[in-house]
Amino acid sequence: MNISLEDELAAGMREHTADLRPSPDLLDRAARRNRRRTAGRAVGTGVFGLAAVVAVAMTALGGMPVAPAVDPGPRPAPELLTVGMVSERAVAALAGDDVQHIVSTTTYRGTTEHGEWWFDQTTGDSRITHLSAPGGAATMDLWQLVRGDTLTMTQVFHQDRSFLRLDRALNGERPAGPAGGTPEELRAALRRGDGYTLVGPVDLDGRAVLHLRLEFEDGSDELWVDAETYRAVRRETVKHTPDGDARNRMDFAWQPRTAESLKPLAVTIPSGYTQRELPPVDGPV
Repeated sequence: MNISLEDELAAGMREHTADLRPSPDLLDRAARRNRRRTAGRAVGTGVFGLAAVVAVAMTALGGMPVAPAVDPGPRPAPELLTVGMVSERAVAALAGDDVQHIVSTTTYRGTTEHGEWWFDQTTGDSRITHLSAPGGAATMDLWQLVRGDTLTMTQVFHQDRSFLRLDRALNGERPAGPAGGTPEELRAALRRGDGYTLVGPVDLDGRAVLHLRLEFEDGSDELWVDAETYRAVRRETVKHTPDGDARNRMDFAWQPRTAESLKPLAVTIPSGYTQRELPPVDGPV
């Protein structure tokens, strides 16, 4: 910006600094005066000069005018959920073809067992892994693969480095998945929602969930579903027995069917493992 334009702007500013409110034609008058003074010159303000005019004017007047805050009005009240609404939405959220991954912990008679399950809802294929501890070494793997009407079971025993393989006809039946955790069983539990009470939303390991609880004479059944997606997050059942409580907890994850998510369902027998002979059986297998 040249000196003459700065002088014109300064003069204009002095005229209007009493209440810090610029006249609507301030910039226009300053620019016209400058054009008259610089008529015939080869140098003009251009785009950058005009930007500088605006910047100087706003700086002298205390910066850009601040728009008054707009009252957004009252916020909508949060939705009042019922057990039936949560159950219905959680059932609908189980309708996908995802690969289901379960981390399970079962406690009975003072013994705790840990495991992982993978279940393909589309094919019925599954894998069960018994673990020595959460995240620990696997002691056993069992694959159940469905091909046509045949179920092929491959069981790998890591402690003695051996495995078994068995084929059997399904006769139109569907093989059992993880007990208490298949989408069919979760849907069945949710549809009997008249017995549940709704708690929540609550926090579960940093995640907002809705907690459904059902208590009966000799135990309880609890379900946690994601507060936004309504996907099942956890199920825990407790049964009171003379030998103490039998407790089974399952944590769920749902993965789209991709080559990566299906990898755990591919039978893998480590090198050096030997095949066991099947024990004799009476009657059909």
